[in-house]
Amino acid sequence: MMIQKNINKINNFDLIRLLAALQVVFTHSVHHLEMKGSIGEFGTLFVYYFPGVPIFFTISGFLIYWSFDRNSDNLIKYFKNRLLRLFPALWFCLILTIILLLFDAKDPFLITSAKQFWFWIIGQMTVFQFWTPDILRFWGVGTPNGSLWTIAVEMQFYIFVPVLFFLIKKFRKNTLTIILVFIASSLAFNFYFGKFSEDSMVYKLAGVSVFPYLYNFLFGVLAYIYWDRIKAFVEGKMLIWLVMYLVYINVFGNWLGNDLNSYFIYTPYQFLSNIFLAFLVLSTAFTFNGISNKLLHHNDISYGVYIFHMLIINFFVQRGMIESTTYFIMVFAGTIILASVSWFFVEKYFLKLKKNK
Repeated sequence: MMIQKNINKINNFDLIRLLAALQVVFTHSVHHLEMKGSIGEFGTLFVYYFPGVPIFFTISGFLIYWSFDRNSDNLIKYFKNRLLRLFPALWFCLILTIILLLFDAKDPFLITSAKQFWFWIIGQMTVFQFWTPDILRFWGVGTPNGSLWTIAVEMQFYIFVPVLFFLIKKFRKNTLTIILVFIASSLAFNFYFGKFSEDSMVYKLAGVSVFPYLYNFLFGVLAYIYWDRIKAFVEGKMLIWLVMYLVYINVFGNWLGNDLNSYFIYTPYQFLSNIFLAFLVLSTAFTFNGISNKLLHHNDISYGVYIFHMLIINFFVQRGMIESTTYFIMVFAGTIILASVSWFFVEKYFLKLKKNK
């Protein structure tokens, strides 16, 4: 059942994902390298307005639902394609992480002989990347690759999409109602679990479930399903949405003093901020179509940038290489190099397997 056939396949999603990944690198580098001065101010005045993770989730909603719509008659193909996109690079990243950990460990034998270490490897190879045993807390910022918590969330999105698709297929006349119920449930989850202490186990487990971010994902799904109705307000309107978003952020965020960047939703202001951001993302994807292909030539290193950057940051922090613009730039350079190696020598090879039966 193809819901939508009129979406331009020439778009800027690859470029947006790369910029979102670089935003995450910037944020983590400023924090962990303890950068101050003009770099930190630039983040506060501009970069932090465009949080990478919510952008990823909105794009995922649009593209994953689009992908499933094309392969809804073949669940095996759908999941195979999704796993081929995630795990080859992730396992390559794990190999590098182990090498760096053992290189910096005072007693590598003590680590490799611990059961926790092998449980951690199993977790990293599956969907429990968010768990770090105490035996590995010695390295860098205390977690070998804390950014990978989103892998578990992304996997839950993959599972959720077929469920949503078949609900919509069965109750087609109630499509909007079904999605709005899920959005409302996600917001209720946010308001409830957001009240717990950030150090509590309940909060941490809630934070790696799909529910706090489901509303954001569903913005992308809604846009895909109702594209014919909204594209006139989206295509070619990036500058308009950018101005509207920046005005909203400055008035309801900076001027009125509301925190609009939290992953958990605590206020209606945050929810509206994410709606504006979602429209900005989608409009950017379909404004000046082809810019992404001209700049990137169909090479998508965004995933690699995201999963490798904390390895570089941890490497620098472990050596006390902080509070320097040089180290800050080197983090970006090292991340892009690793991401490019992953793309050209690992990811592209396995993505070719999508065509195989």
